[in-house]
Amino acid sequence: MIVPLLILCICGITASAVVVGRKGNSTVLQCGGDPGGNITGVIWKIHHINNSSCLSSYADFANRGPQIYSNCSTRMTFTNITLTIQNTQISDGGNYTCEMSSQIEGTFITTTILQVLAQPSVSLDINTDGSLECRASGGFPSAEISWIPHSDDINITKIKDLNDTWTVISTYKSDGDNVTCLVSHPTFVNVWNQSIALSDKTRNWIWILVGFAILLITALCIVYWNQKKIRTCSKKSLNTSPPQQVEGFAEDTQEFEPYDTYTQRENVVYWGTLKVTRLN
Repeated sequence: MIVPLLILCICGITASAVVVGRKGNSTVLQCGGDPGGNITGVIWKIHHINNSSCLSSYADFANRGPQIYSNCSTRMTFTNITLTIQNTQISDGGNYTCEMSSQIEGTFITTTILQVLAQPSVSLDINTDGSLECRASGGFPSAEISWIPHSDDINITKIKDLNDTWTVISTYKSDGDNVTCLVSHPTFVNVWNQSIALSDKTRNWIWILVGFAILLITALCIVYWNQKKIRTCSKKSLNTSPPQQVEGFAEDTQEFEPYDTYTQRENVVYWGTLKVTRLN
């Protein structure tokens, strides 16, 4: 009876599963079935999609009690048979291998593939040049964008964000009146779609607004240059004209000069008369 038990302990049972999580939510992974209260050790070996890895182990020794070791993220908590990830991120995706040992039932190895999805936000706008822009931001994996009707002038740009999500931008140019943008993503139950009427009337309004903006800028420039010219002419006229106060002062000097001369001569005569009188 001892030999079969040893063989069962060495030869484990392997199982695999796929779990899909959502970015920002909590994700729970199971380490096989619950063998009861006979678990002696659990080891989680994690390999993330960004090539990083970590290890978490739980062992129950008869003489020392439970021993726990982990160098994984603090957002991960472990129990006997479960691993819980709080605020799941795109970088948490990858392979999670759990080795669970039991004194009676042996060793079970379970590999779980975690896929983390992020739902994008979608918008449809008209650019200043009259083209349409359909944008799917913050999605993982990247969204797929298509147009109805099809056009040969379609440009698609994919940008990887700092949080490992993707932003997809698709621009569309066509002479059609009614255009529909279609966006598909694993997080959408149905394909996202939105239509917009790009009629000749819409284009005319766009060109009218552009022309009005050009006229407004031109008028402001003309007013600015006219004011600058007026200020320059005013400064020149002030610098070339003689001051009025100086002219007045010069005229007053000419008017009073004869009076000063006359007064001086009268005084000379007057004093001369006094002198003659004293001699007599």
